[in-house]
Amino acid sequence: MTDGTGRPAGLPFSESDWDAACYATFAEGRDPTPCPECGRTGFYGPRIAEPDRHYHQCRFCGFTQYVGQEPEHYRPTVHNCPGWPECAKAPYVWWVAPGVVRFRCPYCGKRIAVSRTLVDPPARNPRHPWWKVPQHRSRFYYLTFWERWGLTRGRVHV
Repeated sequence: MTDGTGRPAGLPFSESDWDAACYATFAEGRDPTPCPECGRTGFYGPRIAEPDRHYHQCRFCGFTQYVGQEPEHYRPTVHNCPGWPECAKAPYVWWVAPGVVRFRCPYCGKRIAVSRTLVDPPARNPRHPWWKVPQHRSRFYYLTFWERWGLTRGRVHV
């Protein structure tokens, strides 16, 4: 399996590999690639975090890989505060890095203990609604599918 850059999944990738994956996804509109870990489409792709941290992540299983680094698995959390959104008929999953013990909720602003908000990742919960997200569809299909959820605003992958 490849990581969207044409390279074998899980091998460290360069900034230019990440740029190529972004270009293929966003400029060329190529169909989404499956996660190299769980194989799901519509959840995996190139991402960016401040300040200029470039990575690939799957929001279904937590597979995460930063430029030049080995992959790791982020942990799924759900805060469930009044502002916490729903996405594809389930609470949105917020992924935190291994070792992180607190995070600031992006919806209410409170500092939250990871241990109090951990949930099973959708990939390990066969009853999770995200298992019903259709697989191996075109970019256009996923744009339309995710467009229905305000949080995703039409992004192909959550």
